Formats: sequence, C-alpha cells, structure tokens
Amino acid sequence: MKRSPTTSGPGAPPGPSAGTNPPRAAEGPGPKPRRFAFWDHLLYGFCWLGFLAVLGVARWLRPESAGLGTHTELGLPPCGFYEAFHKPCPSCGMTTSFAWMLHGHPITAIQTQPAGAGLFLATLCAWFYLPVAWTKRRPFEHLFDLPVFLPTVVALIVLILVVWAWRLLA
Repeated sequence: MKRSPTTSGPGAPPGPSAGTNPPRAAEGPGPKPRRFAFWDHLLYGFCWLGFLAVLGVARWLRPESAGLGTHTELGLPPCGFYEAFHKPCPSCGMTTSFAWMLHGHPITAIQTQPAGAGLFLATLCAWFYLPVAWTKRRPFEHLFDLPVFLPTVVALIVLILVVWAWRLLA
C-alpha cells in the first residue's frame, strides 16, 4: 500500500497550517526613492510663489459685502452660472472668503463661503510646508504621499459640494 505524503506532524514538508497564511519571502527594502532634482527646485519654487501670489492678491482685494463678486475687481466677468440660474455655483464666494480671511475676519469668511475658508487654511498650510519639504530635499511628488493629502482633498471636495447643495436648496 502506497502512503500519501504526510501533511502534518514530524517529517511533514513545511507549509502553512490550517487557517494561517503562508509566510512571505523577504521582498527587500522596496524601491529606492528618487533623488532630489533640478525640477524639484522649480516645482517647489513655482508652487510656493503661486500660493504667495494667491494670498497676496486676496489681501489686496476689497471683499464684497454681498458675499460674492470680489473676483470682478480683477477684471474677471461675473459668474455665468449665477447670471444664468440666479443661484451660486460651487465656487461662488471663494475669492471673497479668501479676502475676508486675509483681512482678519474669519467669521465673516466662514459665513460667506465655508469651503473658501477651508481652502484658505489648506493653502496656508501648504505654503508653510513647502519650504520645509524643500529644505529636507524631498522629491516634489512626496507631497501626494503625505497621510494628510488625500483626506484633506476629499474633505474639501465634500465641503464644497455640501455647501453648494445647501445654497441651492436655500
């Protein structure tokens, strides 16, 4: 009589026991991070100066007391969505909210456009963080791998949509 190979006990070939996962082979340290390059300097500088420009323009603008339309001070046309439907678009009030924040009126900014105040805070945090990451010579794309990046983006999108829905129903 031929015996089947032993599946358990002494002399059994090593393998997973019932209900457990087999051990993984060592996969090594993973991919080597990319070196900090000339393009990283340009991207960090461009983004930092871009955020500074947005913050500077928002500080320069006089916020509209109506809660929207501040962007027309820049020579931009009034909101087409608002003119067509007499209801605000998702970004209506964002410029005004930024301007109120930079003029030291956070409550008015939140009342004007809560998502604008949130976006302002995210912009300000990014503006302060960019020089830190640059001095640590982290490749630019590491910003997208930060644990706070995706939750912040999702929260801002949800906030924008919730505020918009609330305004449409009001």
